[in-house]
Amino acid sequence: MQNLLEAGPIQQEDAWIESEVREKQKRYQRNWEERYSSLLAGKRNWQLMAFALVLLCGGLGYGVLHLANTSRTELYMLDRSGSQVNYAGTIKPANMDDATWDIVRVEELKKFITSWRTVTSDAVAQKADWDRAFAFVGDGSQARETLAKWYDTEANDPIARANKGEIVTVQYRTFDREGANTYGLWWTETSTSAPGQNTVTKMWHARITYATKIPTNEQARAENPMGILATELTFNEVQQ
Repeated sequence: MQNLLEAGPIQQEDAWIESEVREKQKRYQRNWEERYSSLLAGKRNWQLMAFALVLLCGGLGYGVLHLANTSRTELYMLDRSGSQVNYAGTIKPANMDDATWDIVRVEELKKFITSWRTVTSDAVAQKADWDRAFAFVGDGSQARETLAKWYDTEANDPIARANKGEIVTVQYRTFDREGANTYGLWWTETSTSAPGQNTVTKMWHARITYATKIPTNEQARAENPMGILATELTFNEVQQ
């Protein structure tokens, strides 16, 4: 204050104006903060919340896509020998080597051969075997034509054979790989012409070339979910 009194009139006026300007700036700043600081803080909080929701939705979307693309099918290996069926563990496709895949494919082809060659007195079961056999051959393939010709021959018609009292059971023996998509399979057929009479056992060999295609027919998919389809089929009796 003393400095203002000692200064000249012009200097005193300038000092007073400068002091008033600073006071007004402080008042404006306080008013601005009181009015808008809470709004800005709220806006920032909403922005952070929106960003967190975007991250959460993105994570959930990725999780849904991951689950959608993750297989829920788990394969199990069963080792069947005659009437005995033994559990051989879970198949893990990501870790399976070629030899294991061979076993898996042959298991499917064994179903085909059993359905194709079995003769039973149960007409309902025989019809199911007949239909199941065709679920393992490709449409329009040589294998389908061969199978159809087999069933069309009266001597091979399983229903006609069963009506004459013949029963045929099939027992798988072994297999070998004959090509990139070809297997050789051996099995024996035990044929009984009448209960307790004329039991004959023969060994057979089939050469099967396959392709992998999931059937479009729902029933065929249920019978052959892996889509192992025989495209070429030749077979013959093996002299023991």
